[in-house]
Amino acid sequence: MTNPINQPSSAQSAIDANAQLNALLDAAVDAMIIIDHKGGIELFNAAAQRMFGYSVEEVLGKNVKILMPAPYQEEHDKYLDNYMKTNHAKIIGIGREVRACKKNGKVFPIELSVGEVKDSSHKQFVGIIRDISEQVKARSDAIASREKLAHVTRLSTMGEMAAGIAHEINQPLSAVSSYAQACKNMLVRSSGEGLHSLQQQKLTSALEKISHQALRAGEVIRRLRAFVKKRNSEREYVDFNALIEETIDLAKVDTRLLAHGFQVTLNSSPAPFLMIDQIQIQQVLFNLIRNAIDAMEEQPTDPVVIDTRWLNEQYLEISVIDTGYGISAQNAERLFHPFFTTKPSGMGMGLPICQSIIQSHGGELKHTPGKPKGSIFSFTLPAKPQITSYSEEKNNER
Repeated sequence: MTNPINQPSSAQSAIDANAQLNALLDAAVDAMIIIDHKGGIELFNAAAQRMFGYSVEEVLGKNVKILMPAPYQEEHDKYLDNYMKTNHAKIIGIGREVRACKKNGKVFPIELSVGEVKDSSHKQFVGIIRDISEQVKARSDAIASREKLAHVTRLSTMGEMAAGIAHEINQPLSAVSSYAQACKNMLVRSSGEGLHSLQQQKLTSALEKISHQALRAGEVIRRLRAFVKKRNSEREYVDFNALIEETIDLAKVDTRLLAHGFQVTLNSSPAPFLMIDQIQIQQVLFNLIRNAIDAMEEQPTDPVVIDTRWLNEQYLEISVIDTGYGISAQNAERLFHPFFTTKPSGMGMGLPICQSIIQSHGGELKHTPGKPKGSIFSFTLPAKPQITSYSEEKNNER
């Protein structure tokens, strides 16, 4: 016969069961929260306290919305109210990824499972929460790695294309240069045979420009090929203001500037002789100017402005400013992504290549909205304002 003295009372059994439940909840790795039908928090285990940074005393009786960022805060009460009225579950019994909010305001991803507590004295719901920040980061890193690999693959393909283009175009460019030089020689030999001297000077000058630009085009292709294949760029000390003015002259060859009256103006600060790859930086400037002209094609009365200024003693900032149609916030986030373009016939590689060139020079290329309209594309280059010539730099090195 069992001794009734050794049997625990019902009250003691309840206490023991409650202690066991609390121990089980506190030993759980996942956060566990129990709420009532109005969203009030009734249980908040140790893992939940560690995850969210709240103590039990801070959350008991509070609406569980304090653990949610927008828009979940606004939607939560509607879910509960809808379930109480219709008994139709939208999230109960369904695990899903959502976002939660810590006490310090930090938002982080979680995996949430919600269930209803059966046979309770009142309506209760239990939520099991797992912090999946590391999994989400790993997933994002994997996606970024795949995109980077795809980017490298595309750049490799571009390198092969550039090699083919260089081979096919160099010959006709050489022919153009040779024909221009031959015509110039014919003009020199035919001087005094009825050709007006002023006309001869103009034709000679034009032929010299044709020859120069043909040679320059071949150099651009050669250096683009070298850049894509990640060879060492060819850097030398360059008079930067002179480089900008030369690039503006090149941009003026664009027929749209001549036909529509476009103007490109320069507001320059005293600039040093910078150690740069002249062709690459000139390509960046030229590309930004052409983009500005594209953006302002319907309103050519305003000039494209190139502004240079010193950010500090080490960085020179160059800005290309237009008053065109501007760039939406959504598109601005993707401007420097390869193959993204806002132009109907664009390839989407101009800005990414420009960004890579500037970064390889130790600078940064960025976009900001213009005021009151248009766009500002700015890039920085490291320099020393006190160095104004190549000879002065060499003297300082000694």
